[in-house]
Amino acid sequence: MSEQKENNTNVEDNVTEQKLAADNNAAETNNAAAGSKAPGVADKIKASFSSRKFRGGAYATVVSAVVIVIVIILNVIISQLDLKVDVTKDSKYSLTSVTKDYAKKMKDDITIYYLVQTGQENKTTKQIIENYPEISKHIKVEYKDPVLYPNFAKKYVDDKVTNNSVLVVNNSNNRVKYVDSSSMVVTQMDYQTYQTYQTGIDVEGQVTSALQYVTTDNLPIMYTVTGHGETELSSTLTSALGKINVTSKSLNTLTTEKVPDDCSVLLINTPQKDFSADEVTMVKNYLSKGGHAIIYTNYLAGSLDNFSSLLNYYGVSVVPGFVVEGSRDHYMGQYVTDLIPSIESHDITSSLKAAGSYIIAPQSSGLKTLDSARSTIETTPLLTTSDEAYSKTDVSSSNASKEKGDIDGPFNLGEAITEKYNDTEAKLVVYGSSLLIDEGTVSVNSFGNLDLFLNTVNFVTDKKDTLAVRTVSTEPQYLNVTAAKANLWSILIVVVLPVLVLASGGYVVLRRRKK
Repeated sequence: MSEQKENNTNVEDNVTEQKLAADNNAAETNNAAAGSKAPGVADKIKASFSSRKFRGGAYATVVSAVVIVIVIILNVIISQLDLKVDVTKDSKYSLTSVTKDYAKKMKDDITIYYLVQTGQENKTTKQIIENYPEISKHIKVEYKDPVLYPNFAKKYVDDKVTNNSVLVVNNSNNRVKYVDSSSMVVTQMDYQTYQTYQTGIDVEGQVTSALQYVTTDNLPIMYTVTGHGETELSSTLTSALGKINVTSKSLNTLTTEKVPDDCSVLLINTPQKDFSADEVTMVKNYLSKGGHAIIYTNYLAGSLDNFSSLLNYYGVSVVPGFVVEGSRDHYMGQYVTDLIPSIESHDITSSLKAAGSYIIAPQSSGLKTLDSARSTIETTPLLTTSDEAYSKTDVSSSNASKEKGDIDGPFNLGEAITEKYNDTEAKLVVYGSSLLIDEGTVSVNSFGNLDLFLNTVNFVTDKKDTLAVRTVSTEPQYLNVTAAKANLWSILIVVVLPVLVLASGGYVVLRRRKK
């Protein structure tokens, strides 16, 4: 019994020892597991350097550092080479192709003197002027401080020079043109505050005009007819004529016997009263000797018998009333009389057609070519309406729709006429709207009206080099579209775009519900 009892005790002891061993093994396993789940700080740091996130960040840092170094090196190289790039939207500090092409043909040695006090240079003027020597080896720029050299400009001009002005001197023929600082900056008066503010930059336009003046002998004179209530030329047109070196003078045909011999082109801008028979004869005599004319008219021409006879003599008939467009692609906004004509092919319009420019011809009369015109006359349309246009004969009517008595189109809104006879060539250009050259249209850069006028002047005066560099506007530019395009964009934005957004949203929702 005692032996059996002792054996039972030994068995219990063995079981107890096995339990203790099992417990110890479990504890060691738990400790090991706990150790793997909670590594030390050193292990964490080591692990962070081998993570994907660290590798991506390190790569980005290295790339950024390399890019920064490259940029610094390029800046150093460019600064040493004095390289400059004009990144402005309309290239405010660069010279246009018009100036570059003209400068390539120059053979005279030109010096452009920048008359400015040291330290007071206008940044824009300085940058643009310094571009000229880069486009021609015949041009150089020199700075003259009027304080240090008070009598320098007096050797060339009698004008009282201003700071930041320019003097262009042709050293080959000693011709000189002075450009005042005020003419290179376009300003406008704010009549609410009575303060002026800058609206444009005209440095290149004025300096290039001076270059042409001192290097060419073709300096036309335009005589503008007065005495019949003609519309005066706007300030923009007067300035533009000066830039292409056309001198403008007035001529009262009522008090003179003939058109002056130095007249390069005669401008008749929408007379409100009729010409006399003698005046018509005077103009015909001038044209028959190879003279040139530009004529703007409107719906009042029908009541001016003698003036109409002058136009008829050269094969042009003014249709009664004013033109209304039926095609939405040929008028501006919602105004069916603000015509956007088609631009036809001609020397006058080729540059406008190539550039895709818009011409706006408000309240225009239609023009027709007479079948009875002389065989020596050649007529070319410049601006035309659509086939849906018609002429509103009742000019006092408030109904824009076509009514009984209205005249069907299409019409010409501008015509170029040439007549060759006895070794002479007369050039005559007629437009059906005086508002083609109104200040409100020629001053808008997005319209091609100013270029059309200048191209017309250059055509009739045989000027081969058109140096009409446009003023660079510093004001916000607005988009002008025809009525058809305005409606199209309205439909796209108001209808099509929201429908597409809703449709795509609905498609995404349905896809998610199916999953």
